[in-house]
Amino acid sequence: MKTIIASLILLFILHVQAKAQKGLPGFGKVDKADLLMTDCDFDKGADALVLIDYGNTYYDRGTVGFSTFKTVYERRTRIKILKEKGIAQADVKIQYYNNNNEERILKLKAVTYNIVEGGKIQTTEVKKSSIYSKKIDASHAAMIIVFPEVKVGSIIEYSYSLERETYHLKDWYFQGRIPVLYSEYQLKVPQIFRFSVQPSIVEPIEDKQEIIDESISMDEGFIETKSLKSTYIMRNLRGIKNEPFMGSPMDYMQRLNFQLTQIYYSESRIEDISLKWSNVIKTLWKREDFGEQLEKTVPAAMSFVEEAKKIADADARMKFVYNHVRKSISWNGDENYIYTDNGITKTWESKSGNVGDINLLLIKLLNDAGVKATPVLFSTRENGLVTPTYPFVNQFNTVMAYVVVKDKTYVLDATNKFINPKLLPEKVVNTNGLILDGPNGRWKDFLSGKTKYKVMSAVQGEIDASGTMKGNALVNCYEYARVERCEDWAAGNDRFKSDYFVTPYPGLQVEEVSINNLEADSLPLEQKIKFSAVLNSSGDYRYFSVNLFSGLEKNPFIATTRVTDIDFGVHKEYTIFGNFTIPQEFVFDGVPENISMSTADNSIIFSRSVKVDGNLLNVRMTLDFKRTFYTADAYPDFKEFYKKMFDKLNEQVVIKKKTTP
Repeated sequence: MKTIIASLILLFILHVQAKAQKGLPGFGKVDKADLLMTDCDFDKGADALVLIDYGNTYYDRGTVGFSTFKTVYERRTRIKILKEKGIAQADVKIQYYNNNNEERILKLKAVTYNIVEGGKIQTTEVKKSSIYSKKIDASHAAMIIVFPEVKVGSIIEYSYSLERETYHLKDWYFQGRIPVLYSEYQLKVPQIFRFSVQPSIVEPIEDKQEIIDESISMDEGFIETKSLKSTYIMRNLRGIKNEPFMGSPMDYMQRLNFQLTQIYYSESRIEDISLKWSNVIKTLWKREDFGEQLEKTVPAAMSFVEEAKKIADADARMKFVYNHVRKSISWNGDENYIYTDNGITKTWESKSGNVGDINLLLIKLLNDAGVKATPVLFSTRENGLVTPTYPFVNQFNTVMAYVVVKDKTYVLDATNKFINPKLLPEKVVNTNGLILDGPNGRWKDFLSGKTKYKVMSAVQGEIDASGTMKGNALVNCYEYARVERCEDWAAGNDRFKSDYFVTPYPGLQVEEVSINNLEADSLPLEQKIKFSAVLNSSGDYRYFSVNLFSGLEKNPFIATTRVTDIDFGVHKEYTIFGNFTIPQEFVFDGVPENISMSTADNSIIFSRSVKVDGNLLNVRMTLDFKRTFYTADAYPDFKEFYKKMFDKLNEQVVIKKKTTP
């Protein structure tokens, strides 16, 4: 009897799945016109195009002894490769939660399609050897698919099922980094489960809901139930491309988020299971790879803690612990993870770990040393905005230490070896974080305050009669500019010199670059440059720019239109000094004028003062940003201001030979 029931259920499920994709070409059914396509009509110049992105979630019998129900999430994606850069789309990673086998990827198929000689369509299946699983961290893994025979013009297609031992629904992103021609998500949810839907949609969406009769397999046969069948469709969505100084692309992708709120047994029996932050926090404290770590002892660190306790001043004690951890423990590069992988004891011993390992170790040692420290969860600006009304921990991608000493507050990230503890880590500036203080936690906005990205450059150049300038420059970087350049220096000295002092100035010969104060985070990073240049000339005239080594050589806002908001993160301030001497037989023929200009709201102010005294030219330019964020709809005026400002920044000084009487 059970075999017959199982067969009926299988036929039912296959019927539902086939019906879900009605109207879409089946897997393997590729139109030759799509293979001959060379561009995306609604997003010209795109590297690749998603032709079909189809998702379907339904409920099935759970694993005996583990869960009553499970969800089955089916996904089918077809992508057209339009340009060389688009070939990267053929390296597919499907992330899943592999702790206790709670998520399983099944029925994976993947193929590549090409037009071959004679106009035939060639289908190349991905071999099993080109599909493998890779561990991401203690709880997550990714299924990697490497497609063969991929080139410009190819189409790749893959499908899989993801079985999940959970009642919860996966969120759906209609939009991505490349344009999407067609995106559809179907859900069949038994009416016992009630969800809230949080849409982030700005363009037209086709949606339909209907109540259907459905059979779901159970341990003792199957149950007949009514389900809410929902279908959501969007078409012709442009890709979210990288734009200068944008926030997270995820914030601009149109999507649906789902939250399970109730289990509805009957009118008189409704169980409210909507997650609250108190539930999330309680679970975190009980996790072995998070809260329980702070209950452990670190035997090898006991002598260090005793040494720290001898420091009477709490602020100095905090800095002592923080500096030791960040200088002695190496970050292994694992990002976007709040949990430990090694555990704090092993991290202290091995001197290496991920973000969770290092910062939870920091919190533990601070508390042991008598400095109260609390975990604070963030979603970095690159990861995207947190929705406080959506209590899910997977919104966060980093954990740091929140410390209050006397009347001062600190947010400490010990994976950063260069930041002064007074500075809020730049990647979480102007975000809100959840401080795990008390049963409900506490939300707090973390703003940049008075700290800035500050650069000062001073250039002294002497020009000889042949038109060669020889000079020296001093560039001092403060606060966030200091941190950025220290990190870039540590990543590679030669590349640092090239990126900041060679590549932006093709007319200069940089002979020497030296760095001072790399380890002293309370001092500016000092960069000394020795250079020479042959001036451009035309007859008796010579030309040169006074905008040297400022970091303001190229206007980043030249695109005609913009989709995303402009997010500088922190306030910026630039000061440029120039002192230039010309030979006695030359005179200044064209000198930039004194000027002051600002945006309509005075949020960006640029000024320049110029003074000529005989054969000596002194220039001072300042640029001050009083805002960090500008909306996309303000871009036309913003772009026009930037164009005028960079025209002024890069105005040439003209000198010419004196005429003979």
